[in-house]
Amino acid sequence: MAGKKRVLLTLLEENDGLAKLLGSELSKSGLDVAAHFLDTNQDAMAIANVSRELATYQAWVVAGNDFANPLLRKTLAIIALNIQNDAGSNFPIIISPSASTKDLESLPTPLKSAEIVKNGLGAKVAVRAATFKPNLAEYRLKAHDLGRLGLWFEVGPREGFWKGAFFASGIAQDEKGVPTSHGVGIAGTIPEKCTLNYPVEGMKLSVHDIPCVGFGVHNEFNANTSYYVRVSAYPDEILFGAFPDDDETDLYSLTLLGS
Repeated sequence: MAGKKRVLLTLLEENDGLAKLLGSELSKSGLDVAAHFLDTNQDAMAIANVSRELATYQAWVVAGNDFANPLLRKTLAIIALNIQNDAGSNFPIIISPSASTKDLESLPTPLKSAEIVKNGLGAKVAVRAATFKPNLAEYRLKAHDLGRLGLWFEVGPREGFWKGAFFASGIAQDEKGVPTSHGVGIAGTIPEKCTLNYPVEGMKLSVHDIPCVGFGVHNEFNANTSYYVRVSAYPDEILFGAFPDDDETDLYSLTLLGS
């Protein structure tokens, strides 16, 4: 007999009553539940810690009221893209709002596939966790949260090769959230030293009307090598892919805030 599916319950606000209520409902549906409060304080390193924790779970439930908070939205989005990179773009993410769903009408890209559930949470999560089959994207995109040392994005091809790599990001009406440093190295490890082939820095562009700054290199990348870019703050928008030396190069864009 298969073991219980594990579910991580993330609460946006400290609410013991809600944690017990939802935890009980999920447990009654045969799920193994762990609950925690999402602390977005920089020293808490929520992105790193929750992403690492989710690697051992089969579903993620996010519950609470404060879905309009920009920092919370971007934190959740970056955690989501991490688990989707490792487990699949269709990894079960379920949002359980405690109040109005108005703030959920324009979710960040990594949360677009999340199912919003107000009733019957336990049954919904049990079905999603039991029927999940990974569907991996053609690219790799992961965020490395180093606390006060900054947030690094890692990008590269999942298969095949990229002739160069490019990454741009920015925040609306702000000069933060842009690249400040970049490097090349083996997948999964931010390099201490590296050689950048024909690097490009400070390229200004607009992504979905968000002013962004782009960095890039012309090193060759495969499934075992990655391009790393440090950003000065959690961006609203990111654009990445193989370096766009011609009109046929496709770039991928994600909103981490929502429109």
